[in-house]
Amino acid sequence: MHLDFNISSAQFHQEYLYQKPMVFKGAVKNIDIGWKEINELYQRANPMDPQFKFRKGPMIPKEAYVEAFEDVGRTRYRFNKAAVYQYLKEGATLVYNRINNESFADDLAKQVAQFAQAQTIVSGYLAFGSDSSYGNHWDTRDVLAVQLIGKKHWSLSAPNFDMPLYMQQAKDMPHIPRPEKADMEVVLEAGDVLYIPRGWWHNPMPMGCETFHLAIGTFPPNGYNYMEWLMKKVPEIASLRQSFRGWEADKGNIQDMAQQVAGLIANPEHYENFMQAFLGDQRVDSPFMMECFGNPHSSGLPDDALLRLNAVDISTLEKGYVIANGTKINMDVSSAHILEQLGRREVMSLSELLAEYNLDQQVKAKTLINQITMLDVLEVIGNKS
Repeated sequence: MHLDFNISSAQFHQEYLYQKPMVFKGAVKNIDIGWKEINELYQRANPMDPQFKFRKGPMIPKEAYVEAFEDVGRTRYRFNKAAVYQYLKEGATLVYNRINNESFADDLAKQVAQFAQAQTIVSGYLAFGSDSSYGNHWDTRDVLAVQLIGKKHWSLSAPNFDMPLYMQQAKDMPHIPRPEKADMEVVLEAGDVLYIPRGWWHNPMPMGCETFHLAIGTFPPNGYNYMEWLMKKVPEIASLRQSFRGWEADKGNIQDMAQQVAGLIANPEHYENFMQAFLGDQRVDSPFMMECFGNPHSSGLPDDALLRLNAVDISTLEKGYVIANGTKINMDVSSAHILEQLGRREVMSLSELLAEYNLDQQVKAKTLINQITMLDVLEVIGNKS
């Protein structure tokens, strides 16, 4: 499956990101999953994981649809399928948060990550009824809702609490009034994508028919993250280490503390180091290539291997480096050409990457590509047909 938003990432950032919702009709091209893949996704899930939930308004307790059994000396858990089917018939929504290592979900999430230039987390929502799962609420992250099966109705209202953080859930802030009218209503059909900025109220409603969508949340760095990172530097401020004795005695120290903390915040070097550290902490799941890199008799990647850059934020290419899965590569002439091509094209085969080099250069370039693939900077997503 391929996402085609029909606008550039730069245009999305300028006109929509953090500002207003947007529907991308038919953005998912070549949908190649159906109920077989969805059933397998839920079959592989750990039913006792707290990220796996059944909702029909309130949460349905796990003991209502999960059973324990003894399996050769250990306790295991499995879905009570009859109960699962009955709750779905009655209008419940099956929620699967933090989906990892599922190829179709990972693939879409990586495309969203490079479009939005932010780390992603994927959740799945499955229903057949017409009951709301969460009611009208806001999310503490931007979300791209990717409709893959069936359709769903969405009502959206502009925020009345700006840019909520992860600890500021709508359900925990009853003093913030729920909106009385919708500013936008849309029905998503299979292949559509809806962008919902952080803080926008939304109420997704099944429509009495089958529906499955992925909610791909994006997590760019923010000021709160920056302040958390700066806390590591705060102990260097002498006035901050002083014990308190009372306001009159302490106010001079506090004023000095405020000035020095403000200096830390406004330091562009600290800002750049934070941004690199934030990217360096992020990881992107990718498949093993044991037959290529674990086999001492292998010559490495085949020429038809399809490669993708494993970086969340490819905008750093303009600064001369890329950070992927904890590895920072400062680009020289050879690596810059390879990584910039992948940044522009998203997916390329090894033979396409080598096509512009002469035979001597191809040997060096192929060695470099194998090395950075082993470092998980590049990933192999298949073979060119």
